[in-house]
Amino acid sequence: MKKSDIYICGFMYLFSFFFLYLTLDFPEPARHYPYFVIGLLLLLTTVRMSHLFRDYRREHKVINDSAEVFDGFLPKQFWIMFAAFLLFFLLMYLFGFYIASIVYIFICLRFFRIKMKYIFLVLICMAALIYGTFDVFLNVPLPEGIIMEEFL
Repeated sequence: MKKSDIYICGFMYLFSFFFLYLTLDFPEPARHYPYFVIGLLLLLTTVRMSHLFRDYRREHKVINDSAEVFDGFLPKQFWIMFAAFLLFFLLMYLFGFYIASIVYIFICLRFFRIKMKYIFLVLICMAALIYGTFDVFLNVPLPEGIIMEEFL
C-alpha cells in the first residue's frame, strides 16, 4: 500500500462530498447528472480504498513513495497547462463557456502536438456533446460571459 494512494483517496472523498453539498441546491432535473457522476466517483474511490486495505492486510506495510511521486515531473508542461487553465476561467467570464472550452481544448491539444484534423474532430464532438448534455437534456444554463451577454 502506497502512502500517496491514501492521500489521493482522501482527497477524492473530500472533493466528492464537497460537490455533493454544492449540488443540493440544484433544481430537481439538473441534479441527476451530477449525482450520477459524484456517485460513480465515490464508488470507484471506495473500490480503490478496499484494494488498499486488502493489500495492507496481506503485507502489513505502508510504502512511503514521496520520492517517486514527482519523478519525471515536467515544470514547463505543468505551468503551461496551469496558465491555460487560468485562461479558461478568464475567457469563460468574458466570452462564455462554449468559446472558453473551445479555446482551452485547442491550446491543450496543440501543446501536445495533436494533428489538426483530430483537434477539429474533438472540438466539434465536444461542442455537440456539451450542447446536447447541458442545453438540451439537462436544461442547465451555461455561463454566457459578460461580453457575449451584450451581443445576445
